Amino acid sequence: MPDKQLHILFLCSWYPNPESQSNGIFIKRHAQALAQKHKVTVLFVKSVSNTEEKTYANVDDGNFTERCVFYPKVNSNTSILSSFLKLRKFKKEYKDLINALPKEKQFDIIHVNTVFPAAIPALYALKKYPKAKLFITEHWSGYYPEDGNYKGFYLKRITQKIVQKAKVVFVISDKLKVAMRSHRLNNNFELINNVVDTAIFKPMPGLKTDDGVLKIVHVSSLVEREKNISGIIEVAKHLFEKNIKFSLTIIGENKQEIIMHKNLVHHNQLHKHIVFAGYKTADEIATYMNQSDVFLLMSHFEGMPVVLLEAMACGLPVITTNVGETKNMVQPNMGIVLKNNIADECAENLIKFKRTDFTTPNEMHQYIADQYSATSVCNSITQLYYKYSN
Repeated sequence: MPDKQLHILFLCSWYPNPESQSNGIFIKRHAQALAQKHKVTVLFVKSVSNTEEKTYANVDDGNFTERCVFYPKVNSNTSILSSFLKLRKFKKEYKDLINALPKEKQFDIIHVNTVFPAAIPALYALKKYPKAKLFITEHWSGYYPEDGNYKGFYLKRITQKIVQKAKVVFVISDKLKVAMRSHRLNNNFELINNVVDTAIFKPMPGLKTDDGVLKIVHVSSLVEREKNISGIIEVAKHLFEKNIKFSLTIIGENKQEIIMHKNLVHHNQLHKHIVFAGYKTADEIATYMNQSDVFLLMSHFEGMPVVLLEAMACGLPVITTNVGETKNMVQPNMGIVLKNNIADECAENLIKFKRTDFTTPNEMHQYIADQYSATSVCNSITQLYYKYSN
């Protein structure tokens, strides 16, 4: 099987969509990376708000094919009935997408990206393509005890069933492997890397101004229980109280929680120092990173946060909490991994921060490119496909 071009069907629980262009972007990057060598077909369906008509998004780009369906939300006054109707609609739309594939289409690999709910159409796809081997990549933090969202009879039943059928489960942190096994989800596990677009995220000399202001940047989904935005604001409060000249740019979209974050900023009188920049494209984020002095992540839990890799690919030192794979990702000459998720400890590191304590931007970029570029990740996942398909 080695060196054979594979036909891969990606079934996704998360993927960029009209409500969030950053949702599951790491899954799309895996698909695009694999398309360097293989034929990859991505299927994704999602209900979206503020629409009364079903819409489609189709891409045909060489080895990369994308078929997405976005349909109006299904609601009922009864919660149990609403859940049933939503699930039935989801299954129908995914089944229709699978059935719409060319009849002559055959797949060597069916790859589920984040188990639930994509495992549901995957079980149907396995019946239609019985010769295909099943692989899983899991990103979800719900298995972690501090998250606690791995619950419910149906979710657990489907998860157990699909994990049992898979050749291997790819994870993006050892912690996730341990968490899944704690729920008796036993299988072969392999650690894989997320993809960084090193053509976009790279050093851009001359963008940063030396005006004596410590420029901090943060990029995330802004979900408080995971990303700890209040902790980042608390760090800013410590800097403000110590009369440190700084600016903090927070990038990300989250309509549900952004009001709470902004209220906290105003309550602490930090609105002159903190800017919420909203959603930004990859190119725009790379520019922000190149204009900054340090990237800050204060998460309660993570897997393999791509934003840290993107920052380092730009030559930007990082400060992060010790969560997920961050301790293995961040080399001592590229950033600081905090022992504790404590605001004043983080603030002290920022006060003492010197760019000259870290390696050069070009060396940081090369390190990330060697391990996390699309080509590197494509090669590593390809070898695992070959290994477990025999």
